[in-house]
Amino acid sequence: MDEDDRPEILLTNDDGIDAPGIRALYDALTEVGSVTVVAPDRNQSAVGRSLSYGRTATDADDPELTTSMADGLFTSPVPHADHELGYAVRGTPCDCAIVGVNALEPEPDIVVSGCNEGANLGTYVFSRSGTVSAAMESAFLGTPSIAISMDTLGIERDLEPADFERAGEIAAKLASGAPGTGLFDRVDYLNVNVPRPDVASDGFALTRPTEVYEMDATVEDGGFQLTNRLWQQMANRDIPDPEDTDRHAVLEGKVSVSPMRVPFDVVETPEVRTILERLL
Repeated sequence: MDEDDRPEILLTNDDGIDAPGIRALYDALTEVGSVTVVAPDRNQSAVGRSLSYGRTATDADDPELTTSMADGLFTSPVPHADHELGYAVRGTPCDCAIVGVNALEPEPDIVVSGCNEGANLGTYVFSRSGTVSAAMESAFLGTPSIAISMDTLGIERDLEPADFERAGEIAAKLASGAPGTGLFDRVDYLNVNVPRPDVASDGFALTRPTEVYEMDATVEDGGFQLTNRLWQQMANRDIPDPEDTDRHAVLEGKVSVSPMRVPFDVVETPEVRTILERLL
């Protein structure tokens, strides 16, 4: 591949810049493109599309995180430190996506978020997962993106970059091959999920996010308990998802690829309008 044809890739994640998954993707992506890493300096899993600005309650005494209003602009610093991979940001994955897309040169051709230690499957995770949220944020900013995660349920050891080798290969193929094909004229981002590293590869499946959701809450001994039954079902490899869904594909040993658009659909039917007119 000629130097001029190599894409500019922004790499981020939510597990933190020292996580083995981002190291594996960095090693794979640098073989096919010019990679800039802007990632959280610590674990930011499940923070969703949250941003740092305005959230100073946990760092109330830290002047570096003080927000300000000037000339009609709401601004907040995003502290960072240099890291061997790039920039370690004291912020969320969406902070990192915004900084990487808007503040640095050259602008990225594509954003890759991951590889997450744990699958991100189903419609309910999209607003919760920091990995997927960074990809969504990039898409809202007009930059095509890929979120990539790996199933790790049942693995009872610390993971190493080598465990994410398959995820790195897939990320490299997509990041280097997709730009210019017209794919991202039709979709905004890809949500990719890779089976566990000890599961033999069985190709890929084009999927939709499952809508099965079984979050539960109970009161036990005077306290509240949250239970995600889907994780237990995933661990048991026994979950009732339709065949065309992401979770079904991963449990069948396939790489799941869900081509997504950012969520902005408005439901405006005559029935909805009539009900709201009556209420308002």
